[in-house]
Amino acid sequence: MVAGELVQEHLRADSGAPDDITVGRKSPEPEGARHTADFYPTCGAQPAAGGADLHRAPEELEVPLDERAAMLPGASGGGGEAEEPEGGTKGTKLYRRRFAVLTVFSLYSLMNAFQWIHYSIITNVFVNYYGVNSDKVDWLSIVYMVAYIPLIFPATWVLDRRGLRLTALLGSGLNCAGAWLKCASVSPDRFWVTVTAQVICSVAQVFILGLPSRIASVWFGPREVSTACATAVLGNQ
Repeated sequence: MVAGELVQEHLRADSGAPDDITVGRKSPEPEGARHTADFYPTCGAQPAAGGADLHRAPEELEVPLDERAAMLPGASGGGGEAEEPEGGTKGTKLYRRRFAVLTVFSLYSLMNAFQWIHYSIITNVFVNYYGVNSDKVDWLSIVYMVAYIPLIFPATWVLDRRGLRLTALLGSGLNCAGAWLKCASVSPDRFWVTVTAQVICSVAQVFILGLPSRIASVWFGPREVSTACATAVLGNQ
């Protein structure tokens, strides 16, 4: 027994196996007749001749082959695409149409801001036209701030989960629908149509105001992000 325990400790020290791994043994035999294979852990195969496996990294021994094959480049075990050369970095691919994207966004952000405030700058005209008091006209601009508070959370969720394209289409589409609906409110007894259109535009601005930083990070390079984001915000102002 003493000799067997010494061999077991020797194998643990060579292979780096943890102490809590059970060791399989055959039926009792004379100590001299036992083969060293009986003392290897039952959970793994014997190392190849020459002890080549003893020099492998511990993480390579623990990770299955099929999982190592799916690892990203640079991870232990290799697999996947070829690694980048030393010093090489993956950057955003720049297209010339990024300036057109920025211009289009700035323009429809401008139009949404125009829908927000254009009633308040001529309050007296709308008070006389619709026959309402000035407080109701003021609420046409306040509704923008009221809508922003509860809707910013689902709007940012849509941006994170569904991406830039869908969010931009929702913002521009709702803004367009609200603007056209205001054209149908040109009648002294259709103030409620104006209110409905303004609410639609206020929902659109929730999808618009969160886009400048995303557009800058997706379409522009590291040295252009600040300028692009500032330009997109300036469109709304």
